[in-house]
Amino acid sequence: MVVFLSLAVIGLFFLLVSALFGDHGDAHAEVDAGHFGFLSTRMVAVFFTAFGTVGAICRWYEQSTLASSVWGAVTALPLSAVYVVAMKALRSQQASSLIEDADLVGLIGRVTVPIAADALGEVSCTCKAQTTRRMARTQTHQPIGEGAIVRVVEVQGDVIVVEPVR
Repeated sequence: MVVFLSLAVIGLFFLLVSALFGDHGDAHAEVDAGHFGFLSTRMVAVFFTAFGTVGAICRWYEQSTLASSVWGAVTALPLSAVYVVAMKALRSQQASSLIEDADLVGLIGRVTVPIAADALGEVSCTCKAQTTRRMARTQTHQPIGEGAIVRVVEVQGDVIVVEPVR
């Protein structure tokens, strides 16, 4: 019973440390692509806590060590899987205010600094509830005046390529 209780306490300790101090102690030994992977420190801590607790309860009811271990594993594996699925579901709900290049393609914007033929100007557009200003050049190599409405067709590094909206 001491071994099972020790595993439960160790698992609980790592869960508490992880909850209080965040990811700083995570070894990042994930096999899965996501942050809450199959071998993350937190998932292993959930497994140890469940395995040790169920194993100790089984030993309390005078089950053999083998039976207690089997019951501990049979209980801890699904609980660990539920933890991973729940954390991935929570993580997928996170939003980002970072504007990626792919977010700009297709947006409608307004020219704030005129774009001369084969030169750069500036376009302002709204993405993710933020107004962003980017250097711009035209796709057709024709000048576009200030205040014109344009569509972003491509992003090339820090410069967006635009076309007039007709």
